[in-house]
Amino acid sequence: MRKLLMGFALLTAMALLGHSTAQEFDQELFKKMRQVGQITRDMPVVVVKNTGVQKELKLDEDQVKAVNEKVTLPPGIGFGGGGGGGGKGKGGGGKGGFDKERFAKMMERMQTFKDVPDDKMEEKVMEVFKEDLEPPTKELDKILKPEQMTRLKQIARQQGGPAAYLKNDNIKDLSITDEQKKKLHDISTELDKDVGELRRGAGGGKGGFGPLPPETREKIDNLTKEANEKAAGVLTDEQKAKWKTIIGEPYTVRFGPPPKKDD
Repeated sequence: MRKLLMGFALLTAMALLGHSTAQEFDQELFKKMRQVGQITRDMPVVVVKNTGVQKELKLDEDQVKAVNEKVTLPPGIGFGGGGGGGGKGKGGGGKGGFDKERFAKMMERMQTFKDVPDDKMEEKVMEVFKEDLEPPTKELDKILKPEQMTRLKQIARQQGGPAAYLKNDNIKDLSITDEQKKKLHDISTELDKDVGELRRGAGGGKGGFGPLPPETREKIDNLTKEANEKAAGVLTDEQKAKWKTIIGEPYTVRFGPPPKKDD
């Protein structure tokens, strides 16, 4: 879901720059942009911008204001939206957008990732954005209480569906084997394929990134749930137990239209 929302935002940005369809765009670069978006949107400095996560962390008004004003992100980090809310299957919300100058800067950076192998993308992203991530990370450390920061990191770790287990920290802490990596990658790839077909079949715009009817969203949620169950089945009992301690209470970050004030 995160990736697809990001893709829609990217297509919107391309339209601003004169690209009417994804086909007119470098497909390999587009793929890497989507991967960068997936990786960066799971970072604590991005996840904390979500209004649902802010509620989960029990941020007070001053903390919310400080997060929104001081935890600033450069082009390429968390692009495609980052506000929003909801979690545990409830809520939603988010604002995103591009201007031409911001998108142009982001495009320059995306060229850096064009020839990077998929399994090296996370490492490369952290390298490229290291200096950019330090200031907002330091600000976030000042704003959040230790227990809030711990919970935020738990939430960030578990995002991404079946692919969450393939994040570098999770691979290391869970001691994921090469055989498990392959199985988890296959499950995640199959989910992406099925979700893409559902979206395109429902008329989700060019590339399947447009708004979807409720019944299609429900089907996607069911597919994601099944994929998550398959992925969990790849883990040993020891790894499952460790995973619970790593992520704490399960929480799904939701992105979408901002919630109404009366909600």
